[in-house]
Amino acid sequence: MKRRIAVLAALAAASTALLPAVAPRPASAATQLPAVRVMPLGDSISYGEGSSALGGYRQPLRELVAGQSRYTVDFVGSLAHGPTADSEHEGHAGYTVGQVRSGVERWIPAAAPDVVLLHIGLNDLNQGADPDRTADQTRDLVDRIFALRPGATVIVQGLVPSTPGWNYQDLSQPIARYNQRLKDLEAAQQQSGRHFRYVDAPALTPANRADAGHPAQMADGLHPNDRGYTELARAFFIPLDQARTAGWFTGGPVRPGPPRPKNTVHLQRVAPEGALANAEGDYTAGSWSGWGEFGVTGMKEVTSAGTGSVNRVFAVGGDSQVYENDGDYATGKWSGWFQLKDAPQAKAVSASSDGNTVHLVVVGTDGQLYNADGDYSAGKWNGWTGHGGTGLKRVTSATTADHVNHIFATDANDRIVELDADYAAGRWGSWKAAGPDGGLQAVDVTASASDNTVHLGAVGHDGNWYNADGDFDRGFWNGWWNGGGGDLRRIASAAANNVNHVFAVKSDGSVIERDGDYNSHAWSGWATPAGGGVAMSLAADFTY
Repeated sequence: MKRRIAVLAALAAASTALLPAVAPRPASAATQLPAVRVMPLGDSISYGEGSSALGGYRQPLRELVAGQSRYTVDFVGSLAHGPTADSEHEGHAGYTVGQVRSGVERWIPAAAPDVVLLHIGLNDLNQGADPDRTADQTRDLVDRIFALRPGATVIVQGLVPSTPGWNYQDLSQPIARYNQRLKDLEAAQQQSGRHFRYVDAPALTPANRADAGHPAQMADGLHPNDRGYTELARAFFIPLDQARTAGWFTGGPVRPGPPRPKNTVHLQRVAPEGALANAEGDYTAGSWSGWGEFGVTGMKEVTSAGTGSVNRVFAVGGDSQVYENDGDYATGKWSGWFQLKDAPQAKAVSASSDGNTVHLVVVGTDGQLYNADGDYSAGKWNGWTGHGGTGLKRVTSATTADHVNHIFATDANDRIVELDADYAAGRWGSWKAAGPDGGLQAVDVTASASDNTVHLGAVGHDGNWYNADGDFDRGFWNGWWNGGGGDLRRIASAAANNVNHVFAVKSDGSVIERDGDYNSHAWSGWATPAGGGVAMSLAADFTY
């Protein structure tokens, strides 16, 4: 299902106040029952693509669970979509079995599910993968889930046997083979003492076979519609309820999940005269605050990174020194500007965060890269370290979930180059050409990250914005995509909830935005995100 991202509402009245913190989810009578932490895991069907409110099978499953009085469900995962407050899940649109296998290393420990509802393999078979090999990969995935979460219950639902395929190519035979292999897995898993169930998926009516007596239960060649998801929910509920009766899980009090980014972006701009201002874009409400002035002038460049509820803004002044100002969105207070001690004189700056640590990189006035790391839990910075480079101009960075800081810069010939710092392994790589083969010459560059994928954006010599995505789980870049613009000069981006928000400055200084929703594979058109005002440079980030 293709879903356009709504263009945000017009600029609200000017205000320098911070947006309020996200309100906690209200308690209900149902939470007094033992709550079972259930992770919907898989691809776009676990995500809910094709359903009218992106609730997928989760909403009808919740209603089925509400019909009994022994337990309730607390959906868990790093993503959240759907019409209800409890809408978390781990469904990643377009993911293959191998990609989900890589992701569970982070998702399972973070969410600590009691039950995993697994639906995976359709993207593999739709792309022509061998069903036996795909089933073997799914078996390995199940083994890894149990290794990460011993004692959990894993319920695997087979693929819908009547799925025609994205191009209606007829996937019935490979799906039948794949499902049978998973069904055969149940006995061996249970004999080894694991809480494992396989359940057949219902046969759904595709749109091209529907008639008056048999309404469509699929939205397209792969995804169910609301009717179809109701059937998938019924199929999952039966083994879920039976597992509860068998004592495979009991549940407990609702536990708060890991912090997740709010859906509010913090956008900073440097005006032509060097004044620095901030605006807040609330993507849930579809509104922007006004530009709030920081009360400083003479700034040249700006970057920012969120740690917890704090937005940490770094700027290069007219004296080429680096300054910081921290805004705590929990308390509504800013620290005020202060100079970073011993920072090299800089002409470009970029910050990215990993938990409560900021990785700050600058391009010095000598054209080389320097780095320092600020540990805000310990309240200290390490020293500045040089990392070479020749004639560097612009710089950007993004930290992926595997604790690697990917740094991109333009060199003296405007080529985009990359340097990776692996903080898990404690080592730095070497400078190399960045992005897809063939590279790109650019006047500005930006990067943001979704899980272990980097969204790399650049303004080419033709004034257009180009995008490429680097999947560091698979070691693969897709090709450069021309996203238009025509007369762009600067670029910035920030990603949250698997949506990449790209901001650009046109030749007249006006600011425009495009949003890429990687859940639904749709990009909005260019639009004005925050009303009037002009900029020389931009920065954007999210806080928890």
